[in-house]
Amino acid sequence: MSGQTIHVTHSLLTGSQQSVVLPSSPLLQTSSTSVAALGGTGSTGFTDGIEDHIYPLLPVKIPRYKRGRNIDDEVEVDCSVNALQDEFSIGPLPDGWEQITHPEGTPYFYHADRRIVTECWIFDPQLSQILAGFIDKFDDFTRSRNIKQPQDAHLVLEINIENGINWCGYYYVSASTRSVFWLEKFRISKFLTDVRGQLSPTHCKLFLEYQYWYHWDLFPNVNDPSKQIYDYVANTIADARTDVQSSHLTTINQTTESLKEMADVVESANMKDRYINYHGQFTARLNYSQSIYSKTQGYRRTMFIKIFSPLLFAAPNVHLKILDELWVDELTLKARWTAFFIKLNSQWGEHLVHASILLNANVAFLAIPSNDPSNNSPRLLTARTAAQIASYISVVTSFASMMLALLLVRQHKAKERGTEDVKHNYLMKHYSRKRGFEDLAIIYSLPYALLTWGMGSFLVAFMLMCFVKSTTTVRATLGISLALICGLIMWCIWMFWEETDIQWRKWFRAHVLRRKEDQNDEGEQSKDDVTESTLHDDAASGHRPIFGLRFNLTHLVPWARPLSPADKPDNLA
Repeated sequence: MSGQTIHVTHSLLTGSQQSVVLPSSPLLQTSSTSVAALGGTGSTGFTDGIEDHIYPLLPVKIPRYKRGRNIDDEVEVDCSVNALQDEFSIGPLPDGWEQITHPEGTPYFYHADRRIVTECWIFDPQLSQILAGFIDKFDDFTRSRNIKQPQDAHLVLEINIENGINWCGYYYVSASTRSVFWLEKFRISKFLTDVRGQLSPTHCKLFLEYQYWYHWDLFPNVNDPSKQIYDYVANTIADARTDVQSSHLTTINQTTESLKEMADVVESANMKDRYINYHGQFTARLNYSQSIYSKTQGYRRTMFIKIFSPLLFAAPNVHLKILDELWVDELTLKARWTAFFIKLNSQWGEHLVHASILLNANVAFLAIPSNDPSNNSPRLLTARTAAQIASYISVVTSFASMMLALLLVRQHKAKERGTEDVKHNYLMKHYSRKRGFEDLAIIYSLPYALLTWGMGSFLVAFMLMCFVKSTTTVRATLGISLALICGLIMWCIWMFWEETDIQWRKWFRAHVLRRKEDQNDEGEQSKDDVTESTLHDDAASGHRPIFGLRFNLTHLVPWARPLSPADKPDNLA
């Protein structure tokens, strides 16, 4: 069977893009007026389709994991084995059908002669009759249009009953083209949610190939893996492993360990990566931090984080930068988000230990009798020293840091082992079109910021104790030591601050330093002007510059004063 024809059209009314898939083989070509509605269930609205209750379906829309099949546990177990019984079957199957069990445990049924696959529970006579009725409708449709099913293609049927109405979803899957197709026009634009912008036919083919491999994952036992398929899968996984090993900005959404485990297993993940990263397209994404959309739904940092960031020691800026880098084009890379959550949990665990140590230090500090006179007094003293108040603040902030660290670790520990969908849903829930991940970045930085405030408050309390109740020698020694240490700390922060986009530092350099340089330039210019005018005036008034100093020579020697007409000789008058 030849490749499929994929049309990419644009609506003149809404400007939206519509991807339409048509089978290109003459045996599979249907009327051009066939219209399929989007969605997996409900009325299709066909004007010339197979039948009003038959609709095209994608492999990813088969609800295998959402069927909700339950066992009535109120019924008592009643099981016995007859004498010489060697056959254990639920019941007879219709002619030509066989039961196959998925490696995960889900049973499905396969008709080898008709090359039909279904998960419909055909042990139930009613469901078996419904399935047979839809198969007859397919036979009537293909026979009336002289359509023949290719030898390497399978027909997958999904039977469901809603409000007493029988529905049947279907798709064909072809091994020669590694793609899926239908007997009518099918607009798949609604399902292309992972990409945006204009799509080429070859890009749509990547999506259909991803659906083909997803079909392999659903029904692996009915597919005959040829040598070409094995070679293709092995080469694809080898390419992915090479990319992961050679580039730290790889777009492959798998770890090295998982790729090793996938080396002998057919998976759809690699093909999906190619699809969402525009593999082979003009605008292919070459690394995970590259945005390929010209009008990305971005945002400018709001005053909310600009106000809170300095109060939290710029920690939100660090988290926000990482979150934005990992959320390029709203793609969720499982391996990188897992590493990010592991790193966060490790940091919060360290903050928890440090905050508990600081809390114990404050308790011991407040227990010193000289710091709290009420410890040795039978009555409560309402007055509190400045050192006590600073220590109280340190206790509150360290306790808050511990509580937040515990809550965040509890919430994100499960995210380490979560699936890609779990991580994506979590991030979408906390993402804002206006502020992005600003709220999440501030929350993530609170344990660190509160711990830092607690340490600073404890240092203030300790210094107050030393300066208030001490001798001049102690104050001088401690003051000099504190000044040197604070200078070293500020120098270290200035040189090795982990935040690469420090707004206040840029502002300081752009305004304060530049203004100072401009003032120096203006001062030098005005000084030159003054000097030039002064020299000119000095020449007339008798001032002489000597080593940069100006002296009035008229008070020193009479001949230094300019001659007046009365002093001039007669021959010079």
